[in-house]
Amino acid sequence: MTRLHDALAEIADEAPAVDLADRAIRGNRQRKRTAMMLAAAATAVVASLAIMVGTGLLPLRGAGDIAALPREPRTWEIKSSPLPKKKVGPLAYAYTTSCPDTDVPPDCKPGRWRVVTRTGDTYDVPQALGLTDKAVLGPLTITPDGRALAYYSDREQKFKIRDLASGKELTAPVKVPRRQLESEVFLRVSDNGRHLAFTSFAGKNGLLIDMRNGRTTPLPTGWMPVSVADDGDPAVVVNWKDTSSRVRLVSPGGVIRESSIPEYGQRFSALAPDGRTMAKVGETREGDGPFEDDGTLVVFDTVTGGMQGKIKAQGLPEDAVILRLGHWLNDTEVAVLVGISDGRHIRDDLTTVYGMNVRTGEVRKTGIYPVGNARLPGIVM
Repeated sequence: MTRLHDALAEIADEAPAVDLADRAIRGNRQRKRTAMMLAAAATAVVASLAIMVGTGLLPLRGAGDIAALPREPRTWEIKSSPLPKKKVGPLAYAYTTSCPDTDVPPDCKPGRWRVVTRTGDTYDVPQALGLTDKAVLGPLTITPDGRALAYYSDREQKFKIRDLASGKELTAPVKVPRRQLESEVFLRVSDNGRHLAFTSFAGKNGLLIDMRNGRTTPLPTGWMPVSVADDGDPAVVVNWKDTSSRVRLVSPGGVIRESSIPEYGQRFSALAPDGRTMAKVGETREGDGPFEDDGTLVVFDTVTGGMQGKIKAQGLPEDAVILRLGHWLNDTEVAVLVGISDGRHIRDDLTTVYGMNVRTGEVRKTGIYPVGNARLPGIVM
């Protein structure tokens, strides 16, 4: 694949900083229609983050609650403070700051990571690498329960996992030079915050890391990690070609199994609790045209490679588009990140997460977020 910085070179002179940050997040996957619509929405990624209520955001209290609906907010006007050393509540999402307007204050710094708790507290995370002068965006991910945060420390050039309640941090035993982040980087962490998997499109292999005992296992270059078991066995990585996708389950002892799915795809779920089922966003194409979402999830067995079926989502709005998948909410429901489209653009001030039953296609709303593109707990990016 074309390395990310080659593509960024063509847009660096004309795109605002927030665009570069978002392009760094998505990288080469923008060649599909849905990813192109995401790019159109990205110019207001952070500009749609919050409406100020007192000193913070409206709380994300539970399923279906709207954290906040912004009306022309500007990120430098959102009150934030440095991430406390401990006693931080579960996170609702993370985002990067932007300074796209001409009237921004001189001290506005774009591309800096921020996190927002479920109760609306907004914190800066200066220790996490954000957007660099080479248009490199440091990777960051949140565990499904929102209680741990994984990020790249530029000062130490190592990955870290931080338990937000205790403040305890686990540090990877190996350094990853920043230059290895110059191509698209994928980061995934286990639900319990112990194991971390990262890969990139750069020349070196990625790693599966036990952050407690320091054990490392190589992961193949260019494969995207989508799932890591709590004990690190297995880590699931995926790769794709024009007509098929491959899924490989890797353990510290070596490859467990690999299967091929006879359909192109880049947006996968984590591994289901049964240890073998996964899902991907369904896509079709006409002739040599672009792949287009068909409103389904493809459910498949990683042991046999067999497709269990294409399940049509039941109950989503007519103008809804499935953007990403995530962790499993239970044995039959997977997290589905949905945006609203007008046919050309994705609405940039609202993202909804549903639980979708992979047997019936029925959906139930689990959260609404005031942002069109952010890091959400458990969602595979």
